Amino acid sequence: MSKYRETILKLITDVAPNYISGETIAQQLNISRMTVKKAIDQLKEEGLSIDSVHNKGHRLNTYPLNWYKGILDSMLSHNTLVKTCFVYDRLDSTQLVAKKTLINTEEPFLVISDEQTAGTGRFKRPWQSPKGKGLWMSIVLKPDIPFSMLTTFNLFMSLAICETIQTFSNDLVQIKWPNDIYIKDKKVCGFLTEMIANADGVEAVICGIGININHGLEDFDSSIHDTATSIKLHHQNEKVNRYQFLDQLLKNIEQRYNQFLTQPFTAIKKDYIESSNIWNRRLRFTEGARQFWGYVIEIDDQGFLHVEDEHGTVQRLMSADIEF
Repeated sequence: MSKYRETILKLITDVAPNYISGETIAQQLNISRMTVKKAIDQLKEEGLSIDSVHNKGHRLNTYPLNWYKGILDSMLSHNTLVKTCFVYDRLDSTQLVAKKTLINTEEPFLVISDEQTAGTGRFKRPWQSPKGKGLWMSIVLKPDIPFSMLTTFNLFMSLAICETIQTFSNDLVQIKWPNDIYIKDKKVCGFLTEMIANADGVEAVICGIGININHGLEDFDSSIHDTATSIKLHHQNEKVNRYQFLDQLLKNIEQRYNQFLTQPFTAIKKDYIESSNIWNRRLRFTEGARQFWGYVIEIDDQGFLHVEDEHGTVQRLMSADIEF
C-alpha cells in the first residue's frame, strides 16, 4: 500500500471536478510520477472512480462508498472548526477512541468509522452501527467557556443536526429534547456529549453522533422496527451520499457552534421550540431513579425543561429520558 495514497487522493479531491496532472502531484509531494501512478492505480483497484486522461491528468468523478482520509482531509480544509480527522474501517466506539486520542492531540478533531461494534448512546444504551449504513463519529471541541454554558450546548448541536437531516428528508425532522432527532416519531439520530474538565474549566467537549443514513427496514433489528428509521426511508428510498451529508453537517455544526460561543440560547430558542416534537402530548419522564408522566410547558432561557406532572407540580429538568 502506497504511503502517499491518502495525500494524493486529497490533492485530487481538492481540485475536483477539475483534473490535476501527475507531474503536479509529483512536484508537490517531491516523489516520482511512477509513485503517483502506482498509488492512483491502487485507488482504482479499490473501486474509486478516477479518470486518468493523457495531457490532462486525474479527476475524482464521484465520492466512494467507504470513508477515505484523503477525501475527508480535503473536506476539512474548508472548515475552520476542525482540521484533523482519524478514520477507521471498524472500531468499538468512536467516543472511546476520541477520549484516548484526546490525550495526545491539542487541536479539535474528528473520529469517524465505517462500523462500530460497541456504539452506545445516552444511558449506555447500545447503538447499532452496521458497516457502510450510517454516520458514526465523534467530534472533539475545545471551547474556552465556563461550566454554566454547557447546559445549552446540546440544544445548539441538535439544531445543526436536525437542519442537516431535513435537507435530505422529504418528511418533517424534529428534535426530542435534549438530543435525539426524529422523523415521524421514529428515531433517526442520537448523540452523546461528554465533558473533560479540570478545576479551572472545560478542557474539551466530546460529542458522539450516530445517524442512520442508508438503512433499509431489514437492516434494523426486529425489536426496533417500530421505533427506528433512516434518512433513506424518507429520501424517496434512495441512498444518500455520506460524504455530501457529512460535509453539510460539518458546515452546520460550525455555524451553530460559533453561535453557541457568541450568543445566548435565547437567540435560537424560537427555532428550537418550533423544531421540537414534545409539545401538547402526554410524556413519560425518567430522571435518575425518578419517573413520572406529564406535559411540557416551556423551555427556559438556560435550556431547562419545565414539565407539569400529573399532580400539577412543575418540575424543572436539566436532563431526562423522554418516552412518547
